Amino acid sequence: MSQYTLPLPHQPVYTEENFLISPCNEAAWHLLHQWPHWPSHALVLAGASGSGKSHLSHLWAARAGATTIPASALTPAEPQGQHWLVEDLERLRDPRALFHLYNYTRENGGSLLMTANLPPAQLAIPLPDLSSRLLATPLATISAADDAVLAAAMRKQFADRQLKVEEEVITYLLPRTERSLAQIQSLVTRIDEAALEHHKNITVPFVRKLLEKDLA
Repeated sequence: MSQYTLPLPHQPVYTEENFLISPCNEAAWHLLHQWPHWPSHALVLAGASGSGKSHLSHLWAARAGATTIPASALTPAEPQGQHWLVEDLERLRDPRALFHLYNYTRENGGSLLMTANLPPAQLAIPLPDLSSRLLATPLATISAADDAVLAAAMRKQFADRQLKVEEEVITYLLPRTERSLAQIQSLVTRIDEAALEHHKNITVPFVRKLLEKDLA
């Protein structure tokens, strides 16, 4: 008999040990690890949703002791703190607030890391002065994930939920899901919830049946 399960929150674990360096993110990883010797006080990290840019940017924020804030929450208030991580530039509501923070960190010897789904050239920034600064800011890009990164991401998603799965489950799932870290996150969430609901271990027969049911 099935039972209703409440979704339980899980916190992502951002550590150097569980960040897998591969050709799709190696250049970005090296550039962020050059801090505090960046070519500029500011840097933009771009990559699709679920690409691993949150993991990489949070590793930098931990090393730098940076204040982390969503771009949507920026206000013109006087910044407190030397180093900043501003996430999701595409959700920026107050361009003047980011313009002020950009100048503040430069003038006070701070650093500013900004993340976005797209490079600044493809974002709609209504403030010309800010737009020109972002276009001139060094850009680190995470490209589409390869098999090694997708498999590592799947292991990490299961581990974040304190779930131990055999490698054969990863091997089975990898060619049967979209090549997107965001989709892998969604898939692992689906498997976790189904396993809880039906009190099942996560095995190849279980995930095979689940995928067949979803496709039916």
